[in-house]
Amino acid sequence: MIHRFCISHVKPLLPESWYDGCIALGDFQSGSELHIRQLDRFWHDARPLAHGAAGTYVLPIAVERFANSADLIEISSHRKRLLPVPVGVDSQSFGYPAVRELTLESFEKETELSVLTPRSGVEFLVAHPLYFENSLVGQYATAHHRKDILDYASLAVELGVLDKGSASKFLSARHFIPGGAQLGIYPKSWLLDATSAIELVSRQFLQRYSRRLEKYDIYQIRAVGFLSERLGSFLLLSHLIERYSNKVPVDIFGYMTVIVEGNSRYSIALSDQPRKWSSWLYPKSKRAK
Repeated sequence: MIHRFCISHVKPLLPESWYDGCIALGDFQSGSELHIRQLDRFWHDARPLAHGAAGTYVLPIAVERFANSADLIEISSHRKRLLPVPVGVDSQSFGYPAVRELTLESFEKETELSVLTPRSGVEFLVAHPLYFENSLVGQYATAHHRKDILDYASLAVELGVLDKGSASKFLSARHFIPGGAQLGIYPKSWLLDATSAIELVSRQFLQRYSRRLEKYDIYQIRAVGFLSERLGSFLLLSHLIERYSNKVPVDIFGYMTVIVEGNSRYSIALSDQPRKWSSWLYPKSKRAK
């Protein structure tokens, strides 16, 4: 059994048939039992710094209350979903390689894609990994503030989420799954363990360093979301490699798909735009296989 959560601060562009419940943020569905204020007041109050990532930090609570009988959990956002097949067209938007754009007005398989389950023998559906020529910490330093990821990794060690060896591997990692543990389909047991660990580190990071983050611009202020995505990617890749002996089934990897309206194309909002693009723009041959 699969339960599908959509995390959004506005009415999702995704068809309602594509999710079972919406973890609502901000003023959206403020009276809902799934509103973030009802799940964890800390993350509701921290949303000016955490933005959409705040919704992923309350997933363990939402799952316990509303999806405890599920075996698999799907996570989508108001306009993004992981699909097992490439539909729509390649996005030309900078910063997100391998993203597809889909216009629902001309799409005939909306019902067919309503309820997804991973293909036989696998329990995950996540984005294709990207390859960083430098390292995770090098890429992060190019696009964000290096001190943040070093402090985040140190907190992960202090809190027992990583040991010193795995923290070193985290920072030196060359592969990265966009979305980490925040977008796709996951086994409930793994997701609860991973998101609980990520939430612990992220909460402590904001409690210690929020004053630093408050001085950042409209893009960099979202540091905790960028950091938790990278930790989620590391935990996910580590699990997949351990489970499949470095022979991860290709069916685990799907296509990040963005819903667009009419003749519009996907463009990243100002608050989504990175300071530098170069570290993301690798040719297709550089993507992890």
